[in-house]
Amino acid sequence: MKGEAGTPLMVSVVIPAYNAADFIERTLESVLAQTYRSYEVIVVDDGSSDGTHQIVERWLARTGVEGRCIRQPNKKIAAARNSGMKASRGEFIALLDHDDLWTPLKLETVMAEFVSHPDVDLVCHNERITRDGETVRITRNGPWVEDMYDSLLFKGNALSPSATVVRKDKALAIGGFREDPEFNTVEDYDFWMRLSQRARFHFLDRVLGEYTLVERAASRRIEYHTSNTESMLKDHFRSLFGKNPGLLARLRIRRRLAVVYRSAARQLMDYRESPDLQRTYVWRMIRTFPFDPKNVARTLAWIARAVTRTVNESAKK
Repeated sequence: MKGEAGTPLMVSVVIPAYNAADFIERTLESVLAQTYRSYEVIVVDDGSSDGTHQIVERWLARTGVEGRCIRQPNKKIAAARNSGMKASRGEFIALLDHDDLWTPLKLETVMAEFVSHPDVDLVCHNERITRDGETVRITRNGPWVEDMYDSLLFKGNALSPSATVVRKDKALAIGGFREDPEFNTVEDYDFWMRLSQRARFHFLDRVLGEYTLVERAASRRIEYHTSNTESMLKDHFRSLFGKNPGLLARLRIRRRLAVVYRSAARQLMDYRESPDLQRTYVWRMIRTFPFDPKNVARTLAWIARAVTRTVNESAKK
């Protein structure tokens, strides 16, 4: 895809990597397979201890792909993405996490959208979610609405980093990703919201990437992510409504936070984590916003499981 001067639009592929030695080369190979050739690769090794940078540097030397590997102390993914964006030369930033993959037509298809829609600042496509090589589901990102900020804030995240290409000047104009520790794991969600206030999004209904699920300690991960989501949303609520929001705003805030707690409760139930921890989030959910039928249904589902568990434990005695 070519710009006004007839030269291909330059894309900088920014890959934050932390202890990614087992899969970074597979990710890089999915970039090498792109039919769109006007790109550079910037891998930011965020304090890895497993030789990630050596694998990347050998791959760059072997393939001749334009790019580099930046090494820095561990600062988490937001800082790694920011380092990559600042060091990039392209007009566009294509984000790619170190264990995700692209289909060969990803960049060609996305860049054609930018040419066809010159008013667009960000393009996001759908992804295949996989675990151990098997498809779990298809994630359909979006859709675009006129008040994208309000939709993201109150309806939830609708984008995925590895599915997104954004104009570099727009990304840097908002300061990149916020590196606040309490926003870790939700730094992308915060970024989309801030960006939506000054950029136009476009969603492409095609699967052009693969997001890999990696199992970790479920309860700790769910609690951590939920706490950070809550902190980030409350920061936006304060910016939007001030310290004393009106009644309607308070109801909208409570309903949105209850959705966060419901999501945590559902995940904890799915993973069969601590019943006490499940109860904590179910209680927070129903106490925060008892009027949502989905919250009532989740509460009843938890009660039914708790009763079944009690009966089974009694039968074993």
